[in-house]
Amino acid sequence: MKKIIAITVIALVSQTLFSQGVFDKFEDQQDVTSMIVTKSMFKLMSKIDLSSNDPKAKEYLNMVENLENIKIFTTSNSGTAAEMKKTVDSYLKSSTALSELMRVSDDGKNIKFYVKEGKNDNFVTELFMFLEDANSKDSKAVVMSITGNIDLRQISQLTADLNVPGSEQLKNIDKNKN
Repeated sequence: MKKIIAITVIALVSQTLFSQGVFDKFEDQQDVTSMIVTKSMFKLMSKIDLSSNDPKAKEYLNMVENLENIKIFTTSNSGTAAEMKKTVDSYLKSSTALSELMRVSDDGKNIKFYVKEGKNDNFVTELFMFLEDANSKDSKAVVMSITGNIDLRQISQLTADLNVPGSEQLKNIDKNKN
């Protein structure tokens, strides 16, 4: 069921509108793959009538309904990857509300997660991730920003369903938050 919802998001994302942000400049670049999902799409998804009594599916839809947007930008171009890193560094310096949640270094990949605190320890208003892969043939970079009322206990499933690089690290986020 969750995969159907994720496929629906991807299929309909081209029909949604998006707001301007610091990383939106990468969206139209030829060497960047981007995915932007807005609140309108999440509201549409939450209205899907599930005839399932599966509590996990209902929790998933409830989590999706509380999201504002997801923005993911990926490149394998070394010049664009360097520009993304510069933009990320600037964004992190200008946003004093973001704090580092965790970082992982594995096989040349550096993944850093940042959060803006939410209503309690299990919720954040933004989950931000930056992945650098210096060992790839071309330097790879991934920027992901998820905003809304985000339950850290459930967000790893959504990012895994969307095949976001680094999403496997989010499975341990609950342990690192405490």
